This record gives sequence, C-alpha cells and structure tokens, in this order.
Amino acid sequence: MLAARLYELHREAGKDEPYLERWPGDAELFGVLTFAQDYASRLTGEPYRKAAVLRMQLAEWLRLAADPFQLAALDDARAGGTSWKEMALVLRYLDRLGEPNPGSAVNLRKRLYVAVNGRPGDRRQPQVAHLIDQRAMEARLAEARFIAAGEARYADLDTVARALLKHYEAGEILVDPEDDGFWWESLTEAVDDRHSASERANLLVYVRGVLRETQAYAKRSGEAPAVTEQAGTALEQAIGLVDLGADG
Repeated sequence: MLAARLYELHREAGKDEPYLERWPGDAELFGVLTFAQDYASRLTGEPYRKAAVLRMQLAEWLRLAADPFQLAALDDARAGGTSWKEMALVLRYLDRLGEPNPGSAVNLRKRLYVAVNGRPGDRRQPQVAHLIDQRAMEARLAEARFIAAGEARYADLDTVARALLKHYEAGEILVDPEDDGFWWESLTEAVDDRHSASERANLLVYVRGVLRETQAYAKRSGEAPAVTEQAGTALEQAIGLVDLGADG
C-alpha cells in the first residue's frame, strides 16, 4: 500500500520519465524505499512532502518487520555457540577502548524480545522483557487452573450440555429468530469432540455462550427463556454450574 502510493506520486509528477521504468516491484519494499529516496528530488511541493512522509512510514514498517528475524537470528546464533562478546563485536557494540560490550548485545536481545512478544503499549526497554515472561507464566498458571477446574466438573458439565441441546432441539428454549445459531452449533459439535483436558475444559465456553444468548434475548423480548418446566430446570442447573452470575 505504501509502495503503491509512493509510485503514484512519482508517476503523477514524472509522467513518462524513463526512470519510472526501473521502479522495483511492490513486493521489493526495501528496493522501493531506496529507489524513492534516490529520486526524491524529482518531486516538488506537496508531492515531495507526501512522498517523504510515506518513505518515513515505509522505513518504520521495514524496521519493525525485521525485528522477529533479528531476534530469531540472535537466538540461533546463541544456540549455535556464539558468545555475547562475539555478538557485540559483529554488531559493533564497542566500549571506549574499542572492546566489544557483551551487555549491549544482551540488551538488544531483550529489546527485540519486547518488540516481538510484548503488547502494543510496552516500552521497548530491556527491563520489560522480564515483565513479558512474568505475564506468560501467569497466563500458563491461569490456563492450568482453568483446565483443572474444567476436569473437576466435566461430568456434570457434559450432562447439562446434553440436556440443553435436547431441550433446544425440541424447541423448548427461547431462541432469537435473527440469531445465526453460532453458539448452539458450536455446542452441538463440542459435546462429542472432547479428547484432551484442554478441550474438555473449553466445553464451559460453549455452555456459557448459549446461556448468555438465551438470557440476553429473553431480556430484550420480555419472554421466559424456557417453554417447559424441564427446560427451565436445565437452564438453571447450567447457570449454577458455570457461575454465570459471578462473571456476567
């Protein structure tokens, strides 16, 4: 997109000038950036300004796009036995005496780690790398707790899921006629496809989905969420089992 807009600025200003015939393909972004900078003087006024801004954006995009590749290269070099000192020498991270500074290479790796694995608002600083690892550990622990909780109540959850589907298929549970049926279809597919502990735990997600859809439409329409007493009991059991009231 940026390359195409740059080309259009040059094409409109240069018309049929011969240099445009050598314009790199849009897929060769570094080549486009180099070419557009070499021929920047062919533009004047507002096109010159716009092209400069586009070159700046393209350079930033290329820099960010290179981060995962440099991080992977650093890690592969380390795995291959390259020392931080040698890495610093190659990267020209030198101290006042011209000696390689391994700490600078280590910090580069941490900054790249933040850029690749961090969140958009994370500052690209070495100390943030520890925060990212901490987040990842907390996410793994939360996932482990979720799976453990799912395993503990899977038998009851499976029973209530099948009861909900039975009443749904019998037309005994209120359904929004304009709803695409995503959650009910997902639940139908999920009940007989639970092989791992993680998959069994995720059954909770689909049960919550159908319950939220049912409750939301009942509230909007002013109708009862269940047509029969048995269906109502199944809904109540499901709501109690998945703690729907506690988390919304």
